[in-house]
Amino acid sequence: MELIKKHVDTIIVLGGILTSVFWMNGKFNQVDKRFNEIEKDIHTIKTVMILKGIMPAELAVQGEKNEQ
Repeated sequence: MELIKKHVDTIIVLGGILTSVFWMNGKFNQVDKRFNEIEKDIHTIKTVMILKGIMPAELAVQGEKNEQ
């Protein structure tokens, strides 16, 4: 019991750091999900533009080669 009383400030600081790491990990996962959604939307827009003849298909294929 004496050990806990002696090091309570260290435990609180370490707990705060650990909590902040978990919070940041959750935020990074949210950002990653948003980027995936935006990427899907861009692919859909490119497909529609190609089908309507606004964008040449060669340009879309060239862009995908550069992304890989």
